[in-house]
Amino acid sequence: MMSEVLRDSPFTTFARSTLGGVVLVLLAIAALVVVLAWVSRPSDRDRRVAAAAAVCAPALIVLLNIILGTLGVWRSTLYSLPPLALVSTALLFLAVVTVVMLLILYGYRAATARGRRAALVYTPLLVVIEAAFIVLADTVALNKHYLGFGHGYTIWMDVVVGVLTLCLPLLVFELLQRRGQDGCTSSPPGAGSAHPCSRS
Repeated sequence: MMSEVLRDSPFTTFARSTLGGVVLVLLAIAALVVVLAWVSRPSDRDRRVAAAAAVCAPALIVLLNIILGTLGVWRSTLYSLPPLALVSTALLFLAVVTVVMLLILYGYRAATARGRRAALVYTPLLVVIEAAFIVLADTVALNKHYLGFGHGYTIWMDVVVGVLTLCLPLLVFELLQRRGQDGCTSSPPGAGSAHPCSRS
C-alpha cells in the first residue's frame, strides 16, 4: 500500500550516518579502482568483453531504481539517503555486482567450453537460484518494511525483472564474443608480432 510506513534497513541506517557515508565513499572508490585495474590490461580483450557484458546488469538495476523509484513502483528509504551516500551506494553496487557478474560469466564460459549440455544445465540453474534468492529477499524486506511495492507490482514481477537482468549480460557477452570472432575472421592479420585477436 502507498500508505505503508517504511523503515531503514541496517544498511540504510549505517549509510545515513556520517561514518557510513565516509566508508561508502572509500569502498566505492576502492572497488572501482580494482575493477578498472583488472579490465585495463591492454592485451587481454576477453577481460574487456566480459566487463562490458557484466556491467550491463548493475547499470540496468540502477536505472530501474531511478525510474521505478520515481514512479513509486519500488519504495524504499534508501532513496532518501543524503546525495553523497546515495551516489556512493550506487557506485559501490555497480562495482560489486559487476564482479559477481564476471564470476557468473566465467562460470558460463567454462560451462560452454565443456559442451552444449553443460551450458544448458548451468543457465537454468542460475535462473532457479536467482528466482529463489529474489523471492526470499523480497519476502524478508517486505515483512520487515524495508521495501514496498506500489501500483500492483508483486514479488513475481520482481522475479521476472531479476531473471531478465541476470540473462542480459550472458546475451551481451555472446554477442560481443561473436562480433569479435567475426572481426578476426574478416580482417587480415597485421604485420606486427601479435595478432590483435590473440589471447594472452
